[in-house]
Amino acid sequence: MKIYLIILLSGFTHLIQAQTEVFLHLQPKCGNQEVQLQTNLYTLNGTLFNVEHFNYYVSDIVLFHDGGNPTAITPSVFLLTPTQQGFYLGNYPIQHLDSIQFMVGVPARLNTQQGSEAQDISSYPLNHPLSFQSPSMYWGWQFGYMHMVVGGNADSNNDQQVDAYFELHNLGNHNQRVVNLPIVATQTSLNQQDIYLECHLDQWLRNMPLGTVGVLHGETGLNDSVMANINQYPVFTQPQTAQASTLKDPKFYFFNQTVFIQNTGAEWLIAYDIAGRKMLEVSLSHEPIQETLSLENGIYSFVLLDAQYGILGSKKCLITP
Repeated sequence: MKIYLIILLSGFTHLIQAQTEVFLHLQPKCGNQEVQLQTNLYTLNGTLFNVEHFNYYVSDIVLFHDGGNPTAITPSVFLLTPTQQGFYLGNYPIQHLDSIQFMVGVPARLNTQQGSEAQDISSYPLNHPLSFQSPSMYWGWQFGYMHMVVGGNADSNNDQQVDAYFELHNLGNHNQRVVNLPIVATQTSLNQQDIYLECHLDQWLRNMPLGTVGVLHGETGLNDSVMANINQYPVFTQPQTAQASTLKDPKFYFFNQTVFIQNTGAEWLIAYDIAGRKMLEVSLSHEPIQETLSLENGIYSFVLLDAQYGILGSKKCLITP
């Protein structure tokens, strides 16, 4: 019996520290419409436009999980385009994702010749996000990278025909913006979580006179204003359906005091507090299970067991009212 308990606790400890594959998806939207190249879109004030390119950098991602623990993501810089909207962030000891923080733009330490980690663009491998791009995302060693570029055609006279070319090249070592969002991750499987976010181009281009702006390249004026929109308006959001998984994989996740369990084959759910004391034991007579728990606020380790008390999975989670 003692040996069995040692094996059980050993397996429990291993699962509590189990790694999770994390993916980030950032879909560009304009209103309720997905942004596609050369497709008619509308600004918030009703101006017709389309885009030939729309690229931006996301960097210094930090995932907050399991009660506020931060995990910094490496590599630190990603390039988003209409055809590159998702990235593998890595394999981390994460059970429950709480929020995400990221910078829009290239960090100052990498951006210009004054940056502590800056290097000449030609020294990067061609597949690196800070290497040469088309359209170009780089203005030069002195002025650095363009944090976001967008270009296309807009209606300049309200005749519902796009007739005026525009480009916004937004750079400057003060124009990076930091975004913080609470998130609900999609539990794609017991060892994979996907973060689904949306980038709203219409909000990002709020108050930009696309029909008359022409080609505007710089770090002040409208170039500064368009980057400021990130923190003033809902440019980055999470869709309400983000937590819904379309896969028929095992599901085991929490929303505050409610646990949802499906397709796991588990017979028992046991909760341990941070001192290792059993605080709750729930018999799972059928699945799916949506159970409201009665636990005090705190961090708990939850274990799923089969009929023979073999461990099927586990999570560490912060329980709040």
